[in-house]
Amino acid sequence: MISRPSTFFVNRFIISKGGKAVYDEIFHKGVNIIRGANSVGKSTIMDFLFNCLGGDIAEDRWNEEAQTCDAVFAEIELNGHILTIHRSVQPGKKPPMSFFDGSYEQLRVANSAAVWQNYGINRTDEKLSFSQQLFELLCWPHSQTDDFASLTIHQILRLIYVDQGTAVNKILRAEHSTFDKPSMRQAIGDFLLGLDDLGIYALKQQLSKAESEFAKIDGQLDSIYKYISPSEGVLREASLNSVIENASLELKELLAQRDMLLAQPDESASDTALKAKAEQSSREIADLTKEIDIRTSKQAEIVNEIVESELFIAAIESRIKALKESRAAYDFFGEVRFKFCPSCLSALSDSGKEQCHLCKTELDNNSREASYLAALNELAFQKKESTKVLIELRTKLSEHAHYLSSKQRALQTVKSNHITALRMSSDYVFKLNELSAKIGSIEERIKNYDTKTKLVAAVEGLIKKKQSLNATILELDEQIKASKAQNSSRRESIECNLSDKTVELLKQDGGFEPAFNVAQSVMFDFGKDFMLVDGRSKFSASSETILKNSFHLAILLESLEDESMRYPRLFLLDNTEDKGMGPDRSQNFQRVLVEALAKHDKKTYQVIMTTSMVDPDLDESNLCVGPHYKKGMHTLNI
Repeated sequence: MISRPSTFFVNRFIISKGGKAVYDEIFHKGVNIIRGANSVGKSTIMDFLFNCLGGDIAEDRWNEEAQTCDAVFAEIELNGHILTIHRSVQPGKKPPMSFFDGSYEQLRVANSAAVWQNYGINRTDEKLSFSQQLFELLCWPHSQTDDFASLTIHQILRLIYVDQGTAVNKILRAEHSTFDKPSMRQAIGDFLLGLDDLGIYALKQQLSKAESEFAKIDGQLDSIYKYISPSEGVLREASLNSVIENASLELKELLAQRDMLLAQPDESASDTALKAKAEQSSREIADLTKEIDIRTSKQAEIVNEIVESELFIAAIESRIKALKESRAAYDFFGEVRFKFCPSCLSALSDSGKEQCHLCKTELDNNSREASYLAALNELAFQKKESTKVLIELRTKLSEHAHYLSSKQRALQTVKSNHITALRMSSDYVFKLNELSAKIGSIEERIKNYDTKTKLVAAVEGLIKKKQSLNATILELDEQIKASKAQNSSRRESIECNLSDKTVELLKQDGGFEPAFNVAQSVMFDFGKDFMLVDGRSKFSASSETILKNSFHLAILLESLEDESMRYPRLFLLDNTEDKGMGPDRSQNFQRVLVEALAKHDKKTYQVIMTTSMVDPDLDESNLCVGPHYKKGMHTLNI
């Protein structure tokens, strides 16, 4: 858990165009209300602020006025540290962020002498990303989801900023489906509520590092085994020493035989033995040549089979891709319909039944889906089996290649012996030459073994480290499981507190939704992105808006009481009158929000909210920021 509350406040916000400020307002701690008529640009200001703080906005969310601006500045306060951030306006893109260590007024005084630190959206070898820098300033860990996607400030702001573009029955701000995974949504909620125990995070980091080192060592050992020997045993020091010892004894015997032979006079004048040797070598050459021809032919067959298998697998992959594209096209465009028969060009009539309008075959969406799945499963099975066969063929090819290489070396040796036997002047010289060849071969073998011994110590060390890492991985897994079990009680407590606070706020709704008056519990799930009141999820759009805003307010209230939460005590609300909200209900919620937060020191939190139906008692109060924008006015002074 964290040691102190996280705070993220906005002191001043500026939007500029051509070097001129078109919006410049000072915000205070506590509640800040931006009020005005519809379509004056309140949401534009909130979207700009979200973007300035590190949020990403889709290109279609930028209106024409906003696109004419070129930069945004925000003086922010992170855990008491004041700095100014700057971001250029680039609709649809993710521009970098610049940091100035000081207030906006200090920046203006410094002018061109101001020192900026620039951070991109991605981390480099030399510098953190701007998300990581903000996390550092907030004393937050660089958290990851269960599938190792990193949390960014954009993801964090999805729970802090309640906008109008997101469905009211969703907890978090809408995200592109490619990046909006359940694991990411759950990670955002757990991170900000302080439910991802820091101990677990540290253990996960250690586990990830240990697993990475284990995989690296495993790969190194595999490479060494392939280089030295197909068996692991030869890499053991005892085994290698035994092989060297046996080879040395064999060398000693051969050297002794050669010495004995050299001590004898060459009395042999007969070449009978040499002829016999030559004939034997000739027969061996014929046998080896025949076997090599057979093996070469078999190797060619295997190569052909491998090529055919690869082509077949490629064809299967192409069919899988085509089938998926066909399915996606049908899901997107629907059934392709013809006005005229492609054969006879007669006009086609629509029977109105669930059947193909061309061939009149009865259609069944379930059958079509089942057919898709059956076809995909069959293709996947064929690919799996073909891949297995391909692996076996490649293994056989490798074995044939090794075997052929061995036989070809043997053939060269026999040919050499044959030539030697034909050229030798006597059996004595032949035997002496044969012994010398054997001695040279064993000496070369011992030399190779000596080279291998240099790897033995390293291999033994890698094996021991691999065993140690495996034990560490198992131990860390157990520690993570134990920490998660200990953290479950805190999760239950937080969920219960948020439910109670949300229920209390709902009961102050003013009777607009009868179910809220008798509500007992609110259940929520960040991963599935929904909320339930006493097991019920469907209400009127305005009631769902009240439920959503009350839940987010409950999170802020809970963070003011629980210092172990990372939620930075900042609430951006641009959803007060969404989905047909009437003035009475909207103004009631405004009063409920102000009264609920009045129990806490306003220096400890900040709410920036917009409304087109400001409560008369709040209008012109010190809670309001900027003018009351009347119809025809605009927040951006362009």
